[in-house]
Amino acid sequence: MGATDDARWIRTEGAMVAQTLDPDAVAAHLAGAGVVARLEWYPGTEHLLSVSVFTDEDGRLGTADASGAVTPGSGVAELADELGTAFDADVLMAGVHPEGRHEAPDWSITGEPPEVAVGPGARAATPADGIPEVVESEDTEHDARTVVVTSMAAHQVPLHATLLGRTVTAAEVELGGQPRRLVATTGPGRELGVLGWDPDAYPVLRLQVDDEDRTALLLTGPESGDDDADDGVALFSWAMRSRFVHGAATRVEGSDAERLATHVLGDDDDAVAFAAAVPGADADAVAHALTVPGAEGLAAFVAALGLPATVTEVLEGRADPGGLPGARAHEAERLPRAAAHSARMALEGAPLPPPPSPTTVRASVAGLVAVTAVVVAAVVLRRRRR
Repeated sequence: MGATDDARWIRTEGAMVAQTLDPDAVAAHLAGAGVVARLEWYPGTEHLLSVSVFTDEDGRLGTADASGAVTPGSGVAELADELGTAFDADVLMAGVHPEGRHEAPDWSITGEPPEVAVGPGARAATPADGIPEVVESEDTEHDARTVVVTSMAAHQVPLHATLLGRTVTAAEVELGGQPRRLVATTGPGRELGVLGWDPDAYPVLRLQVDDEDRTALLLTGPESGDDDADDGVALFSWAMRSRFVHGAATRVEGSDAERLATHVLGDDDDAVAFAAAVPGADADAVAHALTVPGAEGLAAFVAALGLPATVTEVLEGRADPGGLPGARAHEAERLPRAAAHSARMALEGAPLPPPPSPTTVRASVAGLVAVTAVVVAAVVLRRRRR
């Protein structure tokens, strides 16, 4: 099978939920059935297992024989039922509406779908897919260290600090010959860096470390943080464990099963998106960093993006955000003070104009008041949304 045949295969996401699950046992079962797949899970929560497979346009699974040649097999629904029976698990697969013991959950009682774990980089599923949506709630227990790469203007940072209700440290760097701002925050909340960005701040690349995980999250526009998120959002976790299953292939290296598993089920698309979001990033090095686990992988990712090494030190808690080159800290203030601070910074950052006439001065002041009013209104609206 040549590369021109790759387009026939479509990635299909799913999840298994049970009291206990052994990823090795699930992998062995899939291999015995000849199914090419990828399993992802967090250590200690193996009872929640992400299962990714690829199918053709008729919904038939990609399967591999001993030689590694890939051919269409049975349907996704059959696989879901088989896994559910073999492991006494609830198996949720996109596009599958299981019946009987694995009947789709009834959401009419609570009005909202239950939570379910999915693999990194997977798009949010919807009830139309037969999979509950991923429901995220504000996390106030986990202390996180967050550094965001953004093109937001410097004068927006004071308002951002007020929006978050905490100190925000900003530093300007040049990446690929273009200016970018590093915005760093610390404290409880895994949602840090997801909300509160102005349209001109995107793309937003958030790097975050807490006691349990290291993640990179890419938001490509204001709509990408909504429930209707499209495939423009990329998410990667260096704590997530991953295992590929190459069907019944006994000779994996260089086979179609290996190539397609890596291309269709791997993190290539996320790597491309991450690299494209940061000017001057080394795309190959970014892709490699996604294959390296833990702190070493995150450090390689930071280097591949061309960011200062201090970013890694801040994320790992070995340095304060104030250690970023040219860092400036902004405290959370009352909204009027933050708006006034923002307005002063906007004026300070503007190029010096020729001596103005009285008419120009009046017009400039009126314009600044109008801009400040719009910014204040925007912050109030965001606060109400949160």
